[in-house]
Amino acid sequence: MKNYLVFFLVVSFFASCEKDDICIDAVTPHLIIRFYDKTVPTNTKAATNLKVEVENSNSELIQINTTATTDSIALPLNVDLNLTKIRLTKNVTDSSAGILNSFTLNYESEEVFVSRSCGYKTVYHNLNVSDEIISSDWIQNINLATTDVENENQAHINIFH
Repeated sequence: MKNYLVFFLVVSFFASCEKDDICIDAVTPHLIIRFYDKTVPTNTKAATNLKVEVENSNSELIQINTTATTDSIALPLNVDLNLTKIRLTKNVTDSSAGILNSFTLNYESEEVFVSRSCGYKTVYHNLNVSDEIISSDWIQNINLATTDVENENQAHINIFH
């Protein structure tokens, strides 16, 4: 009888435990942009001294990074609006303003329940590019790799320069 009582107490103890409320699942994904060589489209090509700005829901330009040389960037999309305006300026130096290109992304946002500990995340569907200001000296082509932004495992937009 004593063994049954101990067994019952051990089973009751483990049955009453709850899953930890630690969020380890993905959160709202960033938009991933990869830069490619216009002459060899399969090769990535870093954008030199790149300044990235995103317009927020109050129409203010938020600088995402200081000038950097990189072949990919991750940008937050506006969750309040169904559009995000992006300004990319290449070859920015102390003495040069660089070469500006800008474009607007339009999309539909959807809130998705992740878990009790994480709450909701926003994913984006029907992504498309509009209001392109393309400089022949900088961006040659903007190509959508996918129209859905649900994770950060792949590039969503490819820019050829």
